[in-house]
Amino acid sequence: MCGGCAGAPPDWAAEFVSGPQRRAAVARRLTTLVKRDQIRPMTAGWVFSTPTGRSVVCRTYDELVAVVSERTGIDAEVVTSTGLGAARH
Repeated sequence: MCGGCAGAPPDWAAEFVSGPQRRAAVARRLTTLVKRDQIRPMTAGWVFSTPTGRSVVCRTYDELVAVVSERTGIDAEVVTSTGLGAARH
């Protein structure tokens, strides 16, 4: 799915991250890993932004994990676990 029709792409973590409260919780947990960057939930994903103005729209959990991992240098497995918290267990 390309996203051209404005539909969100499939996300394996949807059951853990769907809905405004769950997305906000993921953003809070992952924000603890970044120093000055911000992660804000939105209707269909998150916005990752840096102090310099760079913004990345992440429509799936894997996209968000990849951005956080790249920015922090933390292994994607650790980022994935941190973001999901106890929801996955």
